[in-house]
Amino acid sequence: MELKNARPIFMGVLLAAAAFSSKAAPGLDRVEAYGLIDLGITTLNHSEPFDPVLGTIPLINRYATQRVTGLVSGNLQTSRIGFRGKEDLGNGTAALFVLESHINANNGTLGTGAATSSHTAGAFQTGDSSCQGQLFCRQTWVGLQGDWGTLGFGRQYAFTYDIIRAYDPFGSSNSLDGLGRTQQGGGNTRDVRIDNSLKFTRHFGPFNLGAEYGFGGVAGNFAAGAFTGTNAGYETGLLGIQAAWQRKADSQIWAPSSAFANAVYDTDTQTILLAIKYRLDNLLLQGGHERVDLNAGSNHLCLPTAASVCGANEKLAGQQTVIWYGGITWFATDRLSLVGAAYNQRRGPYQMGVNSQSGGQQWDLSAMADYRCSVKTDIYLGTHSTWLLNSLAYGYANTDFNLVTMGIRHRF
Repeated sequence: MELKNARPIFMGVLLAAAAFSSKAAPGLDRVEAYGLIDLGITTLNHSEPFDPVLGTIPLINRYATQRVTGLVSGNLQTSRIGFRGKEDLGNGTAALFVLESHINANNGTLGTGAATSSHTAGAFQTGDSSCQGQLFCRQTWVGLQGDWGTLGFGRQYAFTYDIIRAYDPFGSSNSLDGLGRTQQGGGNTRDVRIDNSLKFTRHFGPFNLGAEYGFGGVAGNFAAGAFTGTNAGYETGLLGIQAAWQRKADSQIWAPSSAFANAVYDTDTQTILLAIKYRLDNLLLQGGHERVDLNAGSNHLCLPTAASVCGANEKLAGQQTVIWYGGITWFATDRLSLVGAAYNQRRGPYQMGVNSQSGGQQWDLSAMADYRCSVKTDIYLGTHSTWLLNSLAYGYANTDFNLVTMGIRHRF
């Protein structure tokens, strides 16, 4: 679908949804529009110029020397608009659907990710490249629900992202979360959401189980591009523990190979995630451990473009990243909460022999004050700092980055 046609189509969907919700058919429980707008003034050192079309500060650049300041959409949570519905089918079974778009609230454009797909040479993203031009890039699925569980079909979240949204101290914040979209997607930003997927979840009292499969769609090779994930957990009012395993074959990873060129690799990613949270009076303690392993893919999906070249299939093979994070939220009053968190990522050596790569690590520290004006509206002030050490800093002019943001978030 051409992006130039997205706006009239999107407006048509809005009008149709409004008409449908005001005159629902018999047996329909509800169809509703919902969303979130998050806007903040943000300043970031060592960055690409602010892109008003994209609506965010998209790139931390390891070579840039300038600071950039702008009005940014989606600091704590991605600004969005969506539609969801549920129909009672009888006998305890219901049909449900979700359609959800990413929006740039600062300029009113759809946050389809078109501007992030160019992958500026020598840079890595803080934006969400799992959105690559789709009208409903955040979620698009339909399913069935009953006492037996929920089964969804379509574009759905991976389990790692489901867990991090609930168990990370910064809840998958675009600006303040030290894991970033890469680790939220289990090693690749694009795998935050899984296309062509079947996803099943079931609750047994405080316990939950889940499984997800995404079809690769490659002719003659059923395994190429496929996704497999599982989840198990336990949650009560005070304690929560969640674990997930997932694997994506031929996950396309973009790498800044130099200041002048980028390469894309079809890489098999495998992720194990364990997260815990505990509520103690007016304190919420959260932490987690994630391990990401990369191996050579089949190269069935890698196609060269004007912005990239296909890298050697073994480039990232054997790379392992181990992540630990922990944080605390203090609910100082009924309205004010203070949040702090630390994140550490350690990348081990890989590609042994003449092309061996040494290990390195990354530290991230985040802090925020959030004041709840009402049930739907809050204002916040936050900061996030990153330090690259050893091989992660090798060859780059910039190894430390700092972001400060102040904004408002409203849900509807």
